[in-house]
Amino acid sequence: MHPDPTLAPIRTAALLGLEFLIGLACGAGWTWTMRIWADEGGTVWTTGGWAAAGVWLCGPVLRIGLVGIAAAMGIHQGSAATMLSMAAMLLTCAGASTWCARTAEHTYGVLSPA
Repeated sequence: MHPDPTLAPIRTAALLGLEFLIGLACGAGWTWTMRIWADEGGTVWTTGGWAAAGVWLCGPVLRIGLVGIAAAMGIHQGSAATMLSMAAMLLTCAGASTWCARTAEHTYGVLSPA
């Protein structure tokens, strides 16, 4: 039985949405597993441990699985889907890190310049 070609755009959009959600989840998970602190001079530092590495490595595994599902459905995913997922992950991580860094600065009594 061949897949219905009229459903291909819907399946493609669903896979692209899943790719985007994977990126958001990995970016948020990566940020929440990092340690963020500010030193006496107000410089913000981050470090990640095994949990951050695990989240970082989990993203490609999920993406490879999604590409396999797409291939089984007869849908070719190009590099645009991967780039969208990576962009979502990095933007989520940057935004969440910035938000966490602002709270870290205030815990040490260093205020942002006005």
